[in-house]
Amino acid sequence: MKKIVLAIVLLGMLAACSYPQPTTSPSDSATQVALFAQATLTKAAVEAQAQQTSTAIVLQPTNTETVAEATPTTVPPTATSIPPTPTNVPTVAVTPVQPTATAVPTIAPSEAIRLNFVPGTTNYTAEGQLAAQAIRRFVFWADKNQLMDISSSGAYIAVTSPSGKKLVDFDQNWTWYRDYTSEKGDWYIDLKAGNYNTDYSLYLAIPQRLSFAPNTSSMTAKATIPAGMVHNFIAWGNKGQTLEVSISPTQNFKISIWHVDGTVLLSGMGDSTSFEGELPKAGDYIINVISGAATPTEITLTLSIE
Repeated sequence: MKKIVLAIVLLGMLAACSYPQPTTSPSDSATQVALFAQATLTKAAVEAQAQQTSTAIVLQPTNTETVAEATPTTVPPTATSIPPTPTNVPTVAVTPVQPTATAVPTIAPSEAIRLNFVPGTTNYTAEGQLAAQAIRRFVFWADKNQLMDISSSGAYIAVTSPSGKKLVDFDQNWTWYRDYTSEKGDWYIDLKAGNYNTDYSLYLAIPQRLSFAPNTSSMTAKATIPAGMVHNFIAWGNKGQTLEVSISPTQNFKISIWHVDGTVLLSGMGDSTSFEGELPKAGDYIINVISGAATPTEITLTLSIE
C-alpha cells in the first residue's frame, strides 16, 4: 500500500510539471485530480489482487487413493423374545369326601329279647314290625359245637358270639346264616330294617343231636311237636353209607332231609314219611319232622345209618 501511495504522489508531481496550467478554475482541477487518483488506486488494487490470486499455492491431497464410500451396514434389530404370558390355572382344592358311616346304635344286652325254646322244641320264630333303619336285638343260649340255623324275612341280620366276635354284619346284607357255635353262652342276633317300615320274621333252629349207642347203627327218638310246627334232628353219616328214616304216626306228618351245606336228599314239598338212600358225602344231615296236626303230637323217629 505504501508503494501505491508513493506512486500516486509521484504521478501527481509529474503531472504538475509537464502539463500546462489549465484554464479552468481551481475547483475543477481539484476534482479531476481526485478522479484520477481514484482510478489509479482502483487499478492498482485490481492488479495486486490478481497477483495474489496467481501466486496462490494450491495444496493437493497427499493420498490419491480413492476412498470407497462406506456402505452402511444394516443391523437387523435384535428380536427380543417376549415370553408367553403364563395362563394362571386356578388351583382347585380337592376336599376328600369321607363316606358317611351309618351309625349303628349300641344295644345293651339287657335290651335284647331272649329267645326261649318251648321245652322239647328245637326252634323259635319271632315276629314283629320295624321302622325304617331300626334295629332290634335278640339273644339265645347255646352250648359249644351246636348247629345254629338262622333265617330272616323283612330284615337283614348280624350275628355276634358271646365273646363279642362279629360273625355276620349288616353291610353283608345277609338274611340267612348257618354254622356251628364256637363258644358256649349267649349269642346275639340283630335285625335291621331297610329304608322302609317292615314286618319281620326271625327263625332260629338248634337241631337235636342223634347219637348211636356204642356198637350200634340204629336208634329211635321221640319228640312232642306243637301244632303246625317242625322238630329238627341232626345225625352224622359217612359218604356211601345207607341212611334209613321213618316216623310214626304218619298221618298229618312228613319229613325232609338235607346236608348242612344245603344238599337236598328229600324235599319237604311232598308227603313222604320215610326215606332210604346212599349218602352222597360225609357230614351232618338234618332231618325235619313237619307237623300238620291241629294239636301237639308226640312222634317217634326211627334212624339207621349203615
